[in-house]
Amino acid sequence: MKRLCTILVVATLLFGCKKENEQKEVSLCALQMKEQFKEQLKCSKQGFMEENLYSGLYKGNLVYFTMTMCPSCNTLPPAFGYTCSNKKVDFDDFSKVSNIQQVYNSCTKRFTEWGLEPNHEE
Repeated sequence: MKRLCTILVVATLLFGCKKENEQKEVSLCALQMKEQFKEQLKCSKQGFMEENLYSGLYKGNLVYFTMTMCPSCNTLPPAFGYTCSNKKVDFDDFSKVSNIQQVYNSCTKRFTEWGLEPNHEE
């Protein structure tokens, strides 16, 4: 009986709970931008050298771009990004890009909440 209870508890823990890390529905635009930048999205070591996908607002447009995250590197800001309609936008001054959010992490290979469908119900 003890063995049966142990098996039931293990089965409940493995199959009864919804995974919190389960990937939710990704927006078409985020998928398109991940494909657009697939050659740049790289991870050498998480937390030390990552090139991830981000979004931000620039001159009234939502733009997507990659940025290198490397605490010990001296990196330049992105020079351009793309809109969801695949229009290239050159950044005259990257400091004017606001509301910068990570959309896709190249190390975890997962979209963040900013890459998910806005009306997705859980």
